[in-house]
Amino acid sequence: MNGKREKILRLGKGMNRISIGIGVLSILLPLIFWKQIPGKLPVHYDGAGVADRMGDKAELIFLFLVILFLMGMMGMGVYFVKSSALSQYAKAEESAGLTTIYPMMTVMNFVLMCGFAYIVFCTVTVRNLGTFFLPVFLGAAFLPLVYYMVKDRKGRRALHKEREDYKEFERTAEGEVYRTRADWWIWLLPGGSMVGTGYNLVRDFLDSGRVDWLMLLVTVIIGLVIFPVFFIRYTLYPEYMLVNCGIYGKERIPYKAIVNMKETRNPLASAAASLDRIQIDYMKDGRHEMVLVSPVRKRVFMEKVEARQKSDAGEPGGL
Repeated sequence: MNGKREKILRLGKGMNRISIGIGVLSILLPLIFWKQIPGKLPVHYDGAGVADRMGDKAELIFLFLVILFLMGMMGMGVYFVKSSALSQYAKAEESAGLTTIYPMMTVMNFVLMCGFAYIVFCTVTVRNLGTFFLPVFLGAAFLPLVYYMVKDRKGRRALHKEREDYKEFERTAEGEVYRTRADWWIWLLPGGSMVGTGYNLVRDFLDSGRVDWLMLLVTVIIGLVIFPVFFIRYTLYPEYMLVNCGIYGKERIPYKAIVNMKETRNPLASAAASLDRIQIDYMKDGRHEMVLVSPVRKRVFMEKVEARQKSDAGEPGGL
């Protein structure tokens, strides 16, 4: 691995840890000092960053849930973009994502955690967000997205042939596809978030005739982060398993690299929309890796993977 890639991974790892720390502290500190927080807090701000609605402090719980969900989804996305880029089966365009999509998601994660931490701080201390919060937050959140998307597009033009070869392979290869199982709470949490923010948007527009850009931004971010989770797919190809998380990236796991597979309810963020999961341990570049998946027909999925492992090992009974 060249020096540039190593530097990106090192900086990304450090920034992701800082982002997680900010997100955890923005939830933990208010809970520790819960009794000192006033009973009535600003629970809504207008486009100028001024509180225009007060509510019970219990409404902070909703904000904490949004932060937790964003932490989980962004963490999953960063992990799979990095894993896809470093995979021995990665195509050239996927490897290029390490210098474009990976730093983009890392920076966006940091900006989102800082923004929500500031909102929590202003809420519990009963302050206005300030006139400049919305434009600064919007700019900090979307400028990295625009910059890295343009950079990624330029890089992908040079890899057009590799991309077409990859698409042709996906069209012609024989693979058995399993969609992810989705628990009820996965549907309830994003559904409730979208309905709640959508309702506030419509109500505020009808009351004031103005669009609440902050609430609109939150609604868009929640949608972009959440809905790709429902399209996670696992495809069993002859030589490897493809874990496809859409915009969050892909991971190819050779059957011969799998060292253990077991059922679990591990809640760590991964390529799974259910807690009814399978933990797959495998080796990559001499180090242990682990992925959690939640396919429908879980037992059949495990049997097929085990059969392909035996086939790769040259044992009788493989598919």
